[in-house]
This record gives sequence, C-alpha cells and structure tokens, in this order.
Amino acid sequence: MGIRVQDIPENAPYKEETIKVPVVLAVLLVVLIAVPLVLWIIRINEAGTRAASGARYDALIAEVNQGIRTVNAFLTDNEEELAAIRAARERSVVTLVVPEVVMMEEQQNRTIPPLDVELKGIYWRAREPLAGINGELYGVGDVIQGYEIVQIDELSVRFRGPDGTLVVKEIYDGPFNNRN
Repeated sequence: MGIRVQDIPENAPYKEETIKVPVVLAVLLVVLIAVPLVLWIIRINEAGTRAASGARYDALIAEVNQGIRTVNAFLTDNEEELAAIRAARERSVVTLVVPEVVMMEEQQNRTIPPLDVELKGIYWRAREPLAGINGELYGVGDVIQGYEIVQIDELSVRFRGPDGTLVVKEIYDGPFNNRN
C-alpha cells in the first residue's frame, strides 16, 4: 500500500475543501441540546439557592423579632409579655428522656457535691452556643465538676448531675428569672 502523490500545476485555481455539514450539525446539537440543558441546570440551582437563602433569612428574622420582643418587654417591665416569653421558651425546649439503670444501693450511697460555678456570660448562637463559666468556655456536652451541660440558651445554662438532677444557672436576676 503506497501513498500516491499528485502533482498540481502552478496555475491551477485555489480550491479549499470544506466540511460544512458536520460543523453545522455539531453547532445545531450544541445550540438545541446543550445550551437549554445548561440554562435549565442554572435555573434549578438558582431556585434552590433562593429557597435555602429564604429559609435562613426567615429564621434570622424570626430570631431577631423574638429578641426585639424580649428587649421591649424587659425595658417596659411588661410582666405579661415576659411571662409569655418565658412560657414560649419552656415550650420550645425538647427534652429527650431515656431510662437509666442504676442500682438503688449504689444511688443511696452516693453523695454528690453541689455545683459551684460562676456563670460569667453566654455566647449565644443557634448552633453551638458557648457559656463562660469560671473563666473558661464550655459547650453542650462538656462536664464541669461531674455535671454535664445539657442546654445553653440565651439566658441560662442547664446542667445534669451524675444522679440525673437538673441544675439551672441563669445569667440575670430579675424579670427574666422564672425562679424568683
């Protein structure tokens, strides 16, 4: 099998070979299939982003409105509003109760020292709030003096002792303290 070389005369007219049909088909396929597909994917992503941003925005607005409501009630010393806020806070807490197996003799022989901590501040965030206790930062699940932190909210920290007792330390004394 050999290669055949053809001599072209010098005065032969220039003729360019073109591949118009395959190029036109490829462009049509891209325009008719790929472009609408990409635009469709972009619209779906934008809709998902808007929905997620809207949900985060709504949650943030609700949190800010609740904060404004609390501050206004505190500043105006509105006891009814403060009671409603406290009741709403108590209703919004979900407590998981699981059975604990403890031998009765073991529980009776235990002496649990009282929790002796100083709550200096609460760094509130909806996710992973922190509490400043005795000059250190603690989160939910941390253990101090044998007491586990089970909840941190805007105004208080709840501890569970080794025997299951709950201890609540509040940041303020006054109208927000529902154990006056």
